[in-house]
Amino acid sequence: MAGNLASISPSSDNIIELDTVRPGRSGRASADRNLCPDLCPDFSASPLPRKVPKSSKKELTPALIDDLRAGKLDDSKTGALSIEVLRSGKKRWLYRRRIAGRGAVVKLSLGLYPAYSIADARDWANRLNLQIDAGIDPRETARQELRLATMTVDRAHELYMDAVREGRSSRAKRPNKPRTVADKEEIYWRDIAPKLGRKIIYDVTETDLIKLVEAKGKKARVRANRLAAELKVFFGWTASLRGLEVGLEMDPSRRLGDLRFPETPRSRRLALQEIAWFLEALVEEERDYQRGMLLWLLTAARLAEVCEARSDELSDGVWTIPASRTKNSVEHRIALGPWGWSLMQSEGEWVFPAPKLDGPRSRNCWYRARNRVRERMEQLAGRPIERFTPHDFRRTCRSNTKRLKVDFETAEAMLNHVKKGLERTYDTYELEDEKQAWFLTWESEIAGIARKSGVAEALGVPPG
Repeated sequence: MAGNLASISPSSDNIIELDTVRPGRSGRASADRNLCPDLCPDFSASPLPRKVPKSSKKELTPALIDDLRAGKLDDSKTGALSIEVLRSGKKRWLYRRRIAGRGAVVKLSLGLYPAYSIADARDWANRLNLQIDAGIDPRETARQELRLATMTVDRAHELYMDAVREGRSSRAKRPNKPRTVADKEEIYWRDIAPKLGRKIIYDVTETDLIKLVEAKGKKARVRANRLAAELKVFFGWTASLRGLEVGLEMDPSRRLGDLRFPETPRSRRLALQEIAWFLEALVEEERDYQRGMLLWLLTAARLAEVCEARSDELSDGVWTIPASRTKNSVEHRIALGPWGWSLMQSEGEWVFPAPKLDGPRSRNCWYRARNRVRERMEQLAGRPIERFTPHDFRRTCRSNTKRLKVDFETAEAMLNHVKKGLERTYDTYELEDEKQAWFLTWESEIAGIARKSGVAEALGVPPG
């Protein structure tokens, strides 16, 4: 029977050899033997099909490989390993095997022989066989290993910031405001990246984060708390289902909330005499910094709102800060007085353009300018001046409203503080006229101090 059955070639093409399947004798037809001429035609008169050579599967040895000049040799010990000769004459290890049930064929290369020995190649092929036997695609495993080996904190943070901008970083599922994005970027590049940026994120420990926060707390407790909060949301995202791109199994930041440093609510405001020293100290400052710091005082706007202002936000004497740039996402209109309007004028896109880059000046530049001004104030005063921040000018402005006979609602509207509760729902009057009167009154107050100090002309105060 064996001579009358089709034999399956061991080659990769599974070609059926038909040379032994003949219903009649060679050279003549037999009517009595050829019982099924339609199904079993007589092949004796036809030329025999070409035999397909069997695959060259042998137990590889150095001698066999050295004698190989073209084509490839399959290794009989592993079944899926082979070595082929490249056009350059070099010999490369290959692996080829189909995954059962999937139909996918895994094709991988290890490298060149003899850099990888026969034993190295067999060990590699056997490990791949074990994965395929378990239903695992080795290519996916390799991609996962590459991801793990290259997922630095910098790369993970880049993915996190993409999620922040697109609204995928929190359960709220809404895009973050440009200011929030900028704040997150600033904290990362100032406090996190220098220490952890190049580290593989899966190697970051709780101790690493504790040291980072404690070191910051020795210099700036408030910033240390902000740093701890940002570390928690960042690493929390990488360990959540929302951060599967990173896939951190354990969140090292989960206990950072226990490190919170005590914060004392700020109450710093500049007295009228300090405002006079401030104006005098501004005279020696570069004009752009001079303009910006005067606007901190005249408009009671936040640092980022002033320093990142655009020229197209100005129209008909009114500076409109769009909702996308305000802290509470509510548009804020400031009716500028003559002095304030002149200080906001710029020929470019930005009111305070960076000298070398296309964009506004960085916040660090403004803090350094503030420090220079404070040093001059101390020289003028002949004594130390308590540290102040740009935000303290908002408090200074608000604290003078009662003295200048401004009602509570107007004072709050001037700071862009929104109404609360039912009043916010039913009282939609925006107090624009009242705000305009207040900003003009406050500008006149500061201009009067500048005149008494003899610096009005140097600071560009309009005559009046």
